[in-house]
Amino acid sequence: MSHIPHGQVEGSPHLGGIRLLDADLSIKRTRDAICQASQGSWRFLVLAEVANFAVLRRHLGRSRADTVIVDVAARIADTLPDARVMVAGRDTAEIVFESEARLALDVAIAALEIAFEDPFDIDGESYVIHIQLGAAAASAHRDEVLLIEEAEHALREARAERITIARDVTGNPAAMDRAELSLDLTRAIEKEELFLQYQPKVHLRRQEVTSVEALVRWNHPTRGLVLPNDFIPLAEESRDIVALTLWTIRRSIADQKALAASGHDLRIFINIAGALLADKRFVRRACELVQASGAQLGFEITETSVIRDPESAIANLKQTVRKLQPRM
Repeated sequence: MSHIPHGQVEGSPHLGGIRLLDADLSIKRTRDAICQASQGSWRFLVLAEVANFAVLRRHLGRSRADTVIVDVAARIADTLPDARVMVAGRDTAEIVFESEARLALDVAIAALEIAFEDPFDIDGESYVIHIQLGAAAASAHRDEVLLIEEAEHALREARAERITIARDVTGNPAAMDRAELSLDLTRAIEKEELFLQYQPKVHLRRQEVTSVEALVRWNHPTRGLVLPNDFIPLAEESRDIVALTLWTIRRSIADQKALAASGHDLRIFINIAGALLADKRFVRRACELVQASGAQLGFEITETSVIRDPESAIANLKQTVRKLQPRM
């Protein structure tokens, strides 16, 4: 291993002969390393994140915990001697290598998982370091940017699922379009390119509209109208679903006030991705918005959502009902 760059830990006595470089060069060096891996038919990028970093920091202290990633990178380099290993942050290492066979990625992941079953000797004490792996594979002629994006997406998914995720970069127009659309969505939420349409819910016996359902639409500046089926899955993958749902709640509150002022006192129902129920910060923020506004809202859990942490979701749901029962 010729270098493991990490700007924050330069000069640490635990680093031995490893040469450290400025962390700001990480992205450029990742791209350069991927470009160098062009002799094989396949190129691979694996992101290894220390999953129990917070626990280690409490036991070891901040200064020593910040150097643990160097120990991690050293073990990775020993396990995969033909790979280029770089430290990308205090809890993340990047691994780049190539092969003639796609199977090489699966073999490398299995080797890493076995290697990290053994504890680390850190200052005379034994610690198990849990790593979360997100990986991407691409044929040699594919754009390295797509490889990086897919590896980052894989790591986000691995964190949520708590398993190793490996994704293939297809490089086809549809995949590239999804990547571009995902980036556009983040900006769209900030720039108010979204709007709501309301689908009425009719009480058949009384023959009157009793409530409405808020449906999110996206007026893209160049693509025109983008429908939910095209961007909601992207939002869930990238965690933009949090900002998107909070925006929907705020907009619904404002629109409900406008409807009430014109004589239409209607409850507005908002779709909530089931996975968000396990996010305590999201639940707290949503409750704050509704409580502060006094709005009459209803939340519907989308049927396609997967609740990855049912116990937390149920606890948060009970908390939400207690807080908002008069308005839900």
